[in-house]
Amino acid sequence: MKTLKLSTAILWLAMTALIVLSGGCATTSLTSSWDSPDYRGGPIKKLAVFVMVKDEGIRRFAEDQMVQKIPAGTQATAGHTLFDQPVDKERVRAALVKDGYDGVLVSRLVAVDKSQYYVPPQTYFVPTAPYMGVGPYYGNFGGYYGYGYNTMLTTTPGYTVENTTVVVESVLYKLPEDKPIWSATTQSIDPRSRPEMIQAMAQLVEQEMKKKGLIGSMAK
Repeated sequence: MKTLKLSTAILWLAMTALIVLSGGCATTSLTSSWDSPDYRGGPIKKLAVFVMVKDEGIRRFAEDQMVQKIPAGTQATAGHTLFDQPVDKERVRAALVKDGYDGVLVSRLVAVDKSQYYVPPQTYFVPTAPYMGVGPYYGNFGGYYGYGYNTMLTTTPGYTVENTTVVVESVLYKLPEDKPIWSATTQSIDPRSRPEMIQAMAQLVEQEMKKKGLIGSMAK
């Protein structure tokens, strides 16, 4: 009987842990993507990358991560190495064109949303020996009485879960025309850390631009 109670307790703890862990999963995904049907220019040869956030440390880290993900064939440069501080957009565009950049990738934080939802109490039936092929306990009153107590439903208390959703938009412009040729939106749900989220976002953006033939080894 003690062994049976111990098994029940272990099973209950395992179920509880599974619920907690499943609620803490972080995911980053591409939610939308657009590319200009009129663009026929091929891959970008020289690309400047800008991440529009107020925190200078995050900006530098994000720009460096995105540059690292750009494949060979496209020369990419982080914006913070080109301009020490925000300057007039026309001056930035003119300077990039003068230096031979034919593309600029701009990413910006669109939204950080926090939402809560309530998980109601959960009830589980805890199977015991009869379901494992040992045989019934109800051959007599004492057996069934003891079996009933050890197969009672176990209920976990309700709790509140808070979700954080981070939305980032990235737009690729062709220079010197200054026209958008591609854009994408990424969504990160419950990111464990900013660096992890940025790395996942940069990977998705790079993969999508490469798939569209906008960056990569085709560039000459």
